[in-house]
Amino acid sequence: MCAMSTGENVQQAIELMAKGSYDLAYLHAANAITLTINKADGTDGISELATQRYIKENFELISFMGMPNALPLPLDIPFKVKRIIPAFNVLHGAEEIVTLMLIETIKFGRMPDVFAAGSSGKFEVRGGRLCLPSGLVCGLLGSVIFDPVNAGEQIAEECWISISDFKMFVSELFGRRDLAQRIMKFYLT
Repeated sequence: MCAMSTGENVQQAIELMAKGSYDLAYLHAANAITLTINKADGTDGISELATQRYIKENFELISFMGMPNALPLPLDIPFKVKRIIPAFNVLHGAEEIVTLMLIETIKFGRMPDVFAAGSSGKFEVRGGRLCLPSGLVCGLLGSVIFDPVNAGEQIAEECWISISDFKMFVSELFGRRDLAQRIMKFYLT
């Protein structure tokens, strides 16, 4: 596990995204998620089961912020993904892909070669790699930022994140799940 705090990982990911280094931003997003899970559960380290639960519980926010038009999954999922999860098929869905990418990113200390940061808002297969929606890392960060266990986190004042049409300073959002829910309710109802 990395020695950076949740807030420091969020800030690093935002700074890397601003430079166009989305592949590197995923590692910091994965670290921030693991730290959030550990804080909520009172545990240490990465747990596949806890990561699956976290993604499932936060998938509405992750998809709203990061991949509103990403589904359905492509039918030609790369063989390398199927090797990691032998029983994988497109019926498993985006939650499983996101969970797998996070767990493998933490395990390897980088995004696995089978995945790539995509340039569109949906899952695509290019060059034998599964390209993730361009906004997914933002959705993952949103799940961390708005999580109530992170209410006391600190981040530089100039860091901001977008949730739909709203561009907001992250320092004011840590732990404010109520704001994310209000925005989603406004757009989804």
